[in-house]
Amino acid sequence: MMRRESFDEGIRVLASVAIMRGKKILLIKEQEEPYNEMWVLPQGYVKRAETVSDAARREVREELRVEIDLGSLVGVYDDFHNGSPPIHYLIVAYLGAIKGSAEPRPTTEAIDSAWVDVSKGLPDVPPVVRRTLHDIARGMSRRGRIGW
Repeated sequence: MMRRESFDEGIRVLASVAIMRGKKILLIKEQEEPYNEMWVLPQGYVKRAETVSDAARREVREELRVEIDLGSLVGVYDDFHNGSPPIHYLIVAYLGAIKGSAEPRPTTEAIDSAWVDVSKGLPDVPPVVRRTLHDIARGMSRRGRIGW
């Protein structure tokens, strides 16, 4: 009889969206852990019975009251928090665009939101957000634009 490997319950999956408008990216000031009061991409936990892409759309709708079109996958990132208990966040990041002309309106899940021109610097963001934005910029410079 083959022994099943155990799984680590300390792993959480987050769906993240880099919402683009021209050369600007929408950041939110997070209200909840793990990035409380830090500037991050809109993101949230993937629920048991939903796909990562569905979670990405739902989280943007819940945090910013807008609908989005999801573009290509930016990447998958690891972020380790050594709290008690330690948690490993697996972050799946997409490109996205707001449908229509709606403007984001942060809910209680986000303290604030801002369109940031990343070529002019960043506010205080976690290293995982910096890596994601770096990957987006590198992809843009290779293609000359963002690929959908």
